[in-house]
Amino acid sequence: MPSAPAHHRGRWHRWSRLSARQRRLTLQAWLLLPAAGAAVRIVPLRRLLALLELRSTDEPGPLPSQRTPAAPGDTLSRDIAAAITRAAAQPPGGSTCLAQALVGTVLLHRHGRPAELTLAVANPGEGLAAHAWLESDGAPISGFPVPATWQPLVRFRGRVEPS
Repeated sequence: MPSAPAHHRGRWHRWSRLSARQRRLTLQAWLLLPAAGAAVRIVPLRRLLALLELRSTDEPGPLPSQRTPAAPGDTLSRDIAAAITRAAAQPPGGSTCLAQALVGTVLLHRHGRPAELTLAVANPGEGLAAHAWLESDGAPISGFPVPATWQPLVRFRGRVEPS
């Protein structure tokens, strides 16, 4: 029987080295990303934010590069951030920063963690472009690094139920 190509063996080896929680989070992110991508295209943003119980704050705050986001201090935040990155790199792939931030919000909320989603635009001279990133207690989850030229428009924070 022929053996698997080397690149498949490498993927399997990396996958097998993940903890059960890391594999579960990666599978959840991989399943949620296409749904989030479709939702971003067909559901009004206001409705998506309401479904995720995200409320806008009074101040969008500074860019992460201006306040140096903390490295994820706990393994769950790191595992969620890594799961989103792994899932986005696999087919069907092509997920947007907003879809990744929404998936991160779902995963954080499932574990009783706060989510802070920021929407920003590029400086006027750089053309029309938007970006979203997600943090939890100041730790980067998705959408990083954020270029210093982006202007935060609004920040949304998620309600966290005690676990």
